[in-house]
Amino acid sequence: MDILTLELNDVTVSEALREISRVLEAHPDLALRILVAGEEMLIHNVQRYLDRQGRTATTVREGRRWRIDTVPRNPSAPPPEPPRPAPRPAEAGLRPVEVRPPVAVPALLLTRASLGNGNGGAGRRLLLGILRELDAQVPWVGLALEATELLEDPEALALLKGIQARGTPVRISRQSMLFPDGPEFAFEVIEDSQWQRLAGKGGLTII
Repeated sequence: MDILTLELNDVTVSEALREISRVLEAHPDLALRILVAGEEMLIHNVQRYLDRQGRTATTVREGRRWRIDTVPRNPSAPPPEPPRPAPRPAEAGLRPVEVRPPVAVPALLLTRASLGNGNGGAGRRLLLGILRELDAQVPWVGLALEATELLEDPEALALLKGIQARGTPVRISRQSMLFPDGPEFAFEVIEDSQWQRLAGKGGLTII
């Protein structure tokens, strides 16, 4: 069986999923080997995406990177159900149209102060770029672990305050708070069990 290899180094979750989606669309009938240099949270998001595409994936850690092998979806398996258009109202009686709720946009939890293995520099600028481009539909942004260091960065703090001012709450993990006596900079405190439960249901993007 022909195997297509895709290498992903120093990428965000969204960049990784976008590149994998492009390759799967261009080569739907080929087995795919994905070599990823990243943390377990990135691997978790990639595996979850492949599951949603109906592709079985095998993940192996090789030193400082991960190897994910996935084969094409079984042609005998039922394809994912495409979105169905809302029914048109009947000519007589004009019955109301069934409207389906939109797909929920996941919340965003940052666990690092910069992208990649280094601190500051290009990695910090890239991470702040995510905050600048944050979609207004993201329900809230959370900071945990090393990401709380952003509260000491004037540029990052200004971005977080701007996000909250436009109506997107910014929340701090209770166990990650820098100052346990009170919330930092009037941001909300979120109990870790809340975002952990949300992550377990696939409703949270973790970077």
